[in-house]
Amino acid sequence: MFCTPFCYRMVLTEEVRELETVVKTVKQHSYSLDNNALKELKLIGERYRCVKNYVYSRYSGINSIVLIKRDRDIRDEWVKTKFAEQWKLPARYWKLALSEAVSNIKSSWSNIKLRVKSAVNKNKKLSKQELHYIRYILKADELYQRILQNKSIQIPEAIKLYRLDTGYLNSLIRRLTRKYKGKVPYSNTDTFSIDTGLYSYGDGQIRISSTKKGKRVTVKLKDRNIYDRTMTVKFKDNRIELHCPLKIAKKKHGYQNIIGIDKGYRTLFAVSGKTTYGENLNNYLSEETERLKEVNSARNRFYALKNRYLSEGNYAAAQNIELNNLGKIKYNRKKAKHDQRVKSYINHSINGLIKNEEPGEIVMEDLSFASWNDRFPKSVKRKLSRWIKGYIKARLEFKCEYNSIKYTYINPAYTSQICSKCGEFGARSGEVFNCTNCGTIDADINASLNILKRRDDSEIKLHTDYRKVKEILQARIDRQ
Repeated sequence: MFCTPFCYRMVLTEEVRELETVVKTVKQHSYSLDNNALKELKLIGERYRCVKNYVYSRYSGINSIVLIKRDRDIRDEWVKTKFAEQWKLPARYWKLALSEAVSNIKSSWSNIKLRVKSAVNKNKKLSKQELHYIRYILKADELYQRILQNKSIQIPEAIKLYRLDTGYLNSLIRRLTRKYKGKVPYSNTDTFSIDTGLYSYGDGQIRISSTKKGKRVTVKLKDRNIYDRTMTVKFKDNRIELHCPLKIAKKKHGYQNIIGIDKGYRTLFAVSGKTTYGENLNNYLSEETERLKEVNSARNRFYALKNRYLSEGNYAAAQNIELNNLGKIKYNRKKAKHDQRVKSYINHSINGLIKNEEPGEIVMEDLSFASWNDRFPKSVKRKLSRWIKGYIKARLEFKCEYNSIKYTYINPAYTSQICSKCGEFGARSGEVFNCTNCGTIDADINASLNILKRRDDSEIKLHTDYRKVKEILQARIDRQ
């Protein structure tokens, strides 16, 4: 379509605005709901979850890779055949659930392709032409699906000239896809979404559409904010939380410093400037680990007693234990309180890092903690649960974007095993790194210095295999 200069400027202005904003999720909290309102909202969440789980089970397979690109076709088919009537939900609800599930499936396939691509990039036995062929297949969903279905495909003449063993390469694609695909997604929470047609505000309340036509559930809120976008409804005991994504303007500090950071257990972050942040994280996690250990030990005894009563046919006693000793409300409330305390501390630590270090760029290893199996004992990994690891990564990335700070991921291989001064391999003993040439240094600070240096390393790329990294490092030591 022809675009006038004015139209072009309008489009460009919108793109600039997008670059200058970041999405922040704000929360609205409700007061306690009465039983009828809670029951109705829970019913919506349960049916919403059923829609999503059906979509996951039906369309997550290799036969639906192309189909999910056209989720409107799925929706139209459900309407035409009246298939959607089984969900017993207003159309806006099940359409949101369908769209949400399809979006998650698309993201899952994108992640699978990235992992396949990363694996073949590390395969030294593959030629450039073979890598070109695999990348070409991964970009074309129709070809990718047919290969996974073990069907023949048509490839361009230019690729045919390579005279490749496509049978082997197709088998490699299938094998790596099986390796990284994992289980079919499944939702076990009754969280659901509402768009602007499913709710309205008024008098400090929000009115949410129910399963009954023309009826809405009235929920009293703790604030009088009004939003006009799709939100997520989450249950917190007998209350709900509304999660609303808002676009907010980025801050522009003009910071120039480039720093390297290393994630740690003793401290949250060690910075190449030889400072540390989040020194009390270990204390918070240790306290909660010990508390849960005692609580769960007591609960396990009650579970055993309940099962014994059930086996003896004493159902009244078993029910009494279930009601008075194995309730989840108090248990979940205390755990949620701890989780919120840890989140607050993590955010406080990241804010302190940004304020004091004034970074224009932060260089770091992948904060998904993929390599922790080798770095820490089981007792430590138990404390650093998956949600904490993911939360640290998400919050650090968000605060970098919000503060207009560039963040760069580097290859972390051996950053904690070489000396930041001379480059020799050394040994880490707890909090200390020992080098035979340079003596001792704080292990986390040493790693952060190596991470910063890795940013400008022309030989070691992000996806360089760790064995190749060791060869490069050893060659440098030999040359010295």
